[in-house]
Amino acid sequence: MRRTALRTAAAVVALTAATTLPARAQNVYAYLYEPERIHNDNQLFLNLAVRDVGVTAAVLNPLLPRLRSVDSDLPVILFIARQTGRPVDAIVDLRARGLTWAEVFRRLGISYDTLFTGLDRDPGPYYRSTWTYWTAHREAPRFTDLQVRELARLQLAQRLANVPVIEVARVRNPVVFVADKHGRPWARAMGVPPGHGGVPPGHGGVPPGQVKNGIPPGHRGVVAVPVVPRREVVRVEERDKGKVKFKERDNDHGHHGEGDNDHGDHGGKDKGDKGDKGDKGKGKGKGHGKE
Repeated sequence: MRRTALRTAAAVVALTAATTLPARAQNVYAYLYEPERIHNDNQLFLNLAVRDVGVTAAVLNPLLPRLRSVDSDLPVILFIARQTGRPVDAIVDLRARGLTWAEVFRRLGISYDTLFTGLDRDPGPYYRSTWTYWTAHREAPRFTDLQVRELARLQLAQRLANVPVIEVARVRNPVVFVADKHGRPWARAMGVPPGHGGVPPGHGGVPPGQVKNGIPPGHRGVVAVPVVPRREVVRVEERDKGKVKFKERDNDHGHHGEGDNDHGDHGGKDKGDKGDKGDKGKGKGKGHGKE
């Protein structure tokens, strides 16, 4: 009885996951099919690639939760689907088993030459090391997932931008290259001029006429520190019965210090001058003991 209840609960959980994951994917990845949902360069790139291959939301949405990373894996999956004509779900199945892209290429019998189509000369600094390795090891090359992904994005960008692949290879990021070619429609809708990444030029992220943290654009925040007037002190020397006394006086306001500073007196008692012992004990000095 208990075992039957557990099986029923597991079946309910599996059914719920099967129905909710595609719905979640449909909401989160709506930009793959709807241009008005696009808000950045990478979303535009993936949207154009999905539309170019012709895969529908009904086919792709149930597969998206199975991908390790939509941003990283989907471009390679779409590239392989276009090159081989294989269904997208078959490619996702291989990847979901934990296979590397090199193993997927080998299982499907795909030649690495497809990743270097159009690269008949040095492609420039961003792809030079991979291209040089391939030209020297065409018989049995070994590529990492990162290298396969970057080359697949390069080939997709060439098709989406409709320019020679060698031109795309000269830039650092093919995704940005494609966005430049298509004009970033979401940025135009926001009133941002082309080439500024959504931020008006020359204002450090602050639109003209506005202030940031109370500081207008182009100005540095300066904290005002109050200046305390400098107090000049003058020491006045006085001689009284052979003793030397010093008094401090404010030079600006003429105020005198309340206490005398007797040179050499640290104990509060004055024993008097050694040369005048007869006057010892006759009178009291203010704050200095007996004189």
